Amino acid sequence: MAALAVSVLPERAKRDGWPRAHASVAAHVVSGWVEMSASAATFVLGFLRYGERFTQTAGWTYVSHRPTLTYGDFVGVGLIGYLSYLLTPLAWVTVWCFGEGILRALDAASSSRMLGMALVVVPWRLAEAVRREAGRRTLLARLGPERPDEVAEGESGSGSDLVVFAGREKPWIANQVIEYREEFFRLARRRLVKRGEHSAFRYDFRRLDHGEVIRGVLVRYGPEKVPVRAGDPPPTVASEGAGVKPHAPVRAPKV
Repeated sequence: MAALAVSVLPERAKRDGWPRAHASVAAHVVSGWVEMSASAATFVLGFLRYGERFTQTAGWTYVSHRPTLTYGDFVGVGLIGYLSYLLTPLAWVTVWCFGEGILRALDAASSSRMLGMALVVVPWRLAEAVRREAGRRTLLARLGPERPDEVAEGESGSGSDLVVFAGREKPWIANQVIEYREEFFRLARRRLVKRGEHSAFRYDFRRLDHGEVIRGVLVRYGPEKVPVRAGDPPPTVASEGAGVKPHAPVRAPKV
């Protein structure tokens, strides 16, 4: 039962945590056929009930006001009642789930992918989007207004040779190498710290040894102001021209 419950979750959600232990291809095949069967049964029951209600309400109103009745009148009322069911949201959802169930079962059996069910995946992704936006707004409130970067020398014994404090997150990947004042530094870690009245992203860099190979993209990073110590308080006033402006990345040379 746990495997069937997990099978309806988004594919990405089943790659980590407790859902990963219960995710299986066989459960997804079964889940697809269960979805198809349940949607087909729901469609048929809804079709019959809708047609019956239609003939007892709008259909009966129509035939009761006819001066004369023919066989075609009764057939027409029945056809309109049953066919109009196809315009209802329930019919659309059940038809979608019927086709989706077949595709999920066949896809899991042929490619071993484990797709989720749309009725669960769509609300799940909407909730994730809302949560991401709320987190982004909270982070921006902590970071405060945009401001120039601060470059500092690493504290003694901290293992960092260069520290960059940024009011916004940098597009730097793990082990990013930058060139600063004709020296090369590799990113060691990144964290969010309190810096003055607001928070800031702290990037700790380690100086590369002579002859160490640089792989990936090299970012030329050239601030205009003299570095301070990382433990010193941030400056209270900074001119706009004193900000750090990274140059466009270039392919790293072989050292």
